Amino acid sequence: MLHSDNLIAIAVMALAALAAKGGGFVAMRWLGRHRFVSAWLQHAPGAVLVSAAIVPIVQSGGAYWAGAVAGVIATRTAGGFTVGCFTAVGVVALARLAGLQ
Repeated sequence: MLHSDNLIAIAVMALAALAAKGGGFVAMRWLGRHRFVSAWLQHAPGAVLVSAAIVPIVQSGGAYWAGAVAGVIATRTAGGFTVGCFTAVGVVALARLAGLQ
């Protein structure tokens, strides 16, 4: 179900990811292309999404655990965050359709 709270949370997470990227670009301007800054830019958006996803995984269980595991496996094997994200969402949807809570 679509609630305004969910939309606000998504918008805030997107802004946090954008702020992390923007801060990285500012840091690159001052520090140069240091490998720490490059690593930070690569992992900041994913870290924001993981911090948002951990709450339903811990509180709800079942379907979300299955989605998290499938997402990690898909990300590691397919080599992309997008594939892992879509896989996780799909597995959660299928698990909930199958009756897993």
